[in-house]
Amino acid sequence: MNLIVKAGCRIFQKAFRLVIPVLPYREPKIVDACDDLKEVFEKEKITSLLIVTDQGIIDHGLIKTVEETCKKYCVEYTIYSGVKPNPTVENVECGLHLYQNSQSQAIIAIGGGSSMDCGKAIGACIANPKKKVKDMKGILRVIHKLPPLIAIPTTAGTGSEVTLASVISDPKNHDKYALMDFPLIPHYAVLDPKMTYTLPKSLTATTGMDALTHAIEAYVSTLNCAFTDPLALQAIEMVFDYLPASYHGNMVAREQMHYAQCLAGMAFCNALLGIVHSMAHKTGAAFSTGHITHGCANAMYLPYVI
Repeated sequence: MNLIVKAGCRIFQKAFRLVIPVLPYREPKIVDACDDLKEVFEKEKITSLLIVTDQGIIDHGLIKTVEETCKKYCVEYTIYSGVKPNPTVENVECGLHLYQNSQSQAIIAIGGGSSMDCGKAIGACIANPKKKVKDMKGILRVIHKLPPLIAIPTTAGTGSEVTLASVISDPKNHDKYALMDFPLIPHYAVLDPKMTYTLPKSLTATTGMDALTHAIEAYVSTLNCAFTDPLALQAIEMVFDYLPASYHGNMVAREQMHYAQCLAGMAFCNALLGIVHSMAHKTGAAFSTGHITHGCANAMYLPYVI
């Protein structure tokens, strides 16, 4: 690496570590079940919303719970189910178009990290109507407040429901980049372990490895601190204790993995990540078909980086 570039990166890292404690990180309000969204709808005065998800969530019937909740409390909804495993700029633009045409007031992102990343990016475009997605890539470029964003994770790995990042792919340029800013943290996170009960074994394994990678990289990060270390260590311990049983369908273990990935998400949201995720995102951009998932790429690179 060019010495000037390397020096610039190190100076940036040192400066960022100094300011992190005073930056406006916030935790989303935790909601225990979809039916409890009634209070959210009333508080935010939501009468119409956009549901952002993928076809797999539709096929597994997981969206029915959200639909029934909306109908029960007389909230109109529009569904965008075209999110790809590595959400693209086109996915964001399609979702934004639906949001505007349906006159929605809020976004529910239900699924894994892909759906939540897409929902966050849609929200960022709504908050910044004069900017395109690529204009907001990088750190602290969203700035403006998003419409109410509700994240409902159906996997136990990404931690995206508590993080400030949205990772988007640009297949035309074989690029994959992150939007990272505090307004991207969802306002509400529905942590209902029942939403993970139908998760296939393969996704249970790969998303679990994603959570483990989050926790390990947060713990060894140069930006770690007294707040992130206990979260990361607890998450690492829980993943080792519960991921094998979760893989084999144990429901108690699946619940514990749901909480472990949330702890890991809070840890890396503050401490940031490392070279494993750096390479995994590039791999996802190169193999955008989804055959090599993000969690799978993390699992392959993690032993070598360690």
